[in-house]
Amino acid sequence: MTIETVKLQGSGGYLVNGNMSVPNDPANRHYQELLDWINEGNMPIGSDIIEPDYVALRTGSDGYASTGEQLGMIAEGTQAAHVAEIKALYPKTILGGITLAPVPAEILEAAATKLFNTQLASYNQAVSRLAQYVVSVGRVEVTEMQATGEQVLNEETMEMDDVMVEVITQSAIEAVEPTVEVTTYSDDMEAEPTVETIVNPLITTDLAERLAAQNVVDASPEAVKDA
Repeated sequence: MTIETVKLQGSGGYLVNGNMSVPNDPANRHYQELLDWINEGNMPIGSDIIEPDYVALRTGSDGYASTGEQLGMIAEGTQAAHVAEIKALYPKTILGGITLAPVPAEILEAAATKLFNTQLASYNQAVSRLAQYVVSVGRVEVTEMQATGEQVLNEETMEMDDVMVEVITQSAIEAVEPTVEVTTYSDDMEAEPTVETIVNPLITTDLAERLAAQNVVDASPEAVKDA
């Protein structure tokens, strides 16, 4: 979905592009696209607030008293003063109109949270990729001594000692060949195939993936790295 405009609705949802209603529901895929749109640097606009004009205010609940009440005021001689008070309270300069409500912080916070989680996932994936061995170098074998769970008597100390055994915790992997030969055959059946020596594609791919991962790490905010 291509998003151009987002306007908040009074019901709590969002009007996208002026014709599509999106609920305020994190499980809705269009809502998630809306968050991505905000994280791209866009900003939704608030819902409409209808400001009443002086006529609506004068005749509203806080305006003129009811007919029955005004009849009583006429008898008391206070009706004219009441009318003048309401007119002064709501002058004809109040023309009403439509203003925009502020954008709720919740939607902006939801977008920021999604961006942070996305960056964190990308950062962790990049760090994991950089931790892998370099194919052009290979990997050495690593061993450590681990207890077998059995014990034997140490005749010097007269205490029971664990039986230890050397265990391979990281297997060795040989470096790949730096170059490979590529044979190209011509459509001409009589032509001899050509042989070209190129950098091993495994090395090329490894370097490209490492560069991309390093770029992700370098671009990650400090808050993401701290997390």
